[in-house]
Amino acid sequence: MNVTLHEPQSLDMSRVFEDACMELLKPYPSMRLPDWDLFNQATGGFRTREFSILCGATGSGKTTWLANVSAQLLKGGIKHFVMSVETGHTDFMKRILSVLSGSDLNAQDFVSTKVVDDIHTRHKGLIHSGLIEFSIYDNRVPLAQLIYDLEVMHSRGCKIAMIDNLNFFMEVSTAANSVIEMDKVVHELIMFCKRIDMHIIMVMHPKKTDHGRVESEFDIKGSSTAVQEAHNVFLFNRPKDADDSNRYDRELKIAKMRRRGKMVGKSIVYGSFNTRYMERLISADF
Repeated sequence: MNVTLHEPQSLDMSRVFEDACMELLKPYPSMRLPDWDLFNQATGGFRTREFSILCGATGSGKTTWLANVSAQLLKGGIKHFVMSVETGHTDFMKRILSVLSGSDLNAQDFVSTKVVDDIHTRHKGLIHSGLIEFSIYDNRVPLAQLIYDLEVMHSRGCKIAMIDNLNFFMEVSTAANSVIEMDKVVHELIMFCKRIDMHIIMVMHPKKTDHGRVESEFDIKGSSTAVQEAHNVFLFNRPKDADDSNRYDRELKIAKMRRRGKMVGKSIVYGSFNTRYMERLISADF
């Protein structure tokens, strides 16, 4: 195959030095969570132009964790975009209301008008703030549409996008091609992050494991390309050998972090109280 060669492209060292100094003096903005000091300490918050993977087994509480993040972004006045394709936008909103109210509304067969009115009265400022844009998709979404939606949401002021989950943005294909499709989606999103001031959190599923936990980034389904390209990788699990004293706890393990490599391997342990995750400690081994 004939390949047309072009003159090599390069930048003068002084120019690169100036660009590096500009980023040091004025780094990309980072968004911190008002109720999670340990998370802020460990990660520095969610920085724009970065892509994060959140991986955990089905039922581990990933969506509830995202709802906790969303509730805190609301409190912090940070506009964000939620694509909760798997559970739906209404379900995600109920999870946010559960976090704000401190009561698991999804666990109840019926919620009284009084409870709903009380939640609205206490949190109407946040509820009507317009700080969350919800995607209405409930099925597969073409990659081009996903990128377009993200661009539009950024133009509307969204600084963070939560995408749950990767499978809904891959073309239906054979098992042999699924990894290729997965890598394609992740690569396009990371290229998007390089040019747009937005942080993307993508939920990905793990491979099947005998122990039911996601112990390392190598347990994430697909090739290693997604992990290699991502800026941050978080693994979400229930506690090991849970008993009555800690069966509601959760662990967020930092498997990869480009900016703060010394935090890799650390875990933030949360206590779960009616869907509200409260930080307990940072531990190297949960």
